Amino acid sequence: MNTKTSDRWLFIINSTAGHGKTGKKINQLVLNLNKYKFDYEIEITKYAGHACELAEQATDSGFDKIIAMGGDGTANEVVNGIMRSKNSANVVMGILPEGTGNDFARVFKLPHDVKRAVQCFKQQKIINIDLGKVEEHYFLNSFGLGFDAVVAKNVNDLKNIQGLARYMVAILKAMVRYQNYRGILENDNQKREINFILFSVGNGKFCGNGFKLTPDAQPDDGKLDIGIVCGLTRRRLLKLLPQARNGKHLQQPEVEMLKTSKFKISSEKPLPYYMDGEIPTLKNNREIEVELIPGCIRFLI
Repeated sequence: MNTKTSDRWLFIINSTAGHGKTGKKINQLVLNLNKYKFDYEIEITKYAGHACELAEQATDSGFDKIIAMGGDGTANEVVNGIMRSKNSANVVMGILPEGTGNDFARVFKLPHDVKRAVQCFKQQKIINIDLGKVEEHYFLNSFGLGFDAVVAKNVNDLKNIQGLARYMVAILKAMVRYQNYRGILENDNQKREINFILFSVGNGKFCGNGFKLTPDAQPDDGKLDIGIVCGLTRRRLLKLLPQARNGKHLQQPEVEMLKTSKFKISSEKPLPYYMDGEIPTLKNNREIEVELIPGCIRFLI
């Protein structure tokens, strides 16, 4: 455990996260950081991608701890900024969860309460965690193809609905364009055709505001968990989703689970995709390679 007192902390804050509630907590954060005598700076994000830029600059300039205060998208930008720097091995990342889903924060039960979060940061309990990677993009928590990617896009479009209701409306909207996707899956020296509704890749066990599509995933086990759902009607999917909320869908005949460290999926048609709730620009969404980078970032829990 690292207990040095000279750490430089940077808090990268998405003040619009949680429908603006995050911005209202900045004063409370400052009071607690001063109380516990942190050496810190605060940066407020101003546009999409800004958190990534700030995290890269901070890593290059010698900050020891970089905290993402916002949702899964903010955390995704911060981890990508850190990993772009040559000094990424010298930095510890943390999350103060303030977004809509906060799915990766759920894995470690990270506190939303600012005072409790600062107390946890002060203890500096650090582990090494894995990251997923697609092209030059990293993901902390999840990557998905098909139905859940359509849901993720809908969630981003639904700005005026909060919490779980936002995800449920996004699911219902995705039902309108419900379809099967076809691809060639290559992993562990095997190659086969799959027809799927949903293809969910988990470094963490939660996605979509608490759904356990990959309930056995652990972000420090050197493996990605894949959940493939095939051959469902709309009605059958609606029955399966409540089970997926609690991770009880694994025994259903339409569900296949895999563990792997690297795979490729190819399709004749572009595949809808998402990463940690966001939709980055990929060079090729017909041939997607995903790999796990084990233990590559230090993380505050």
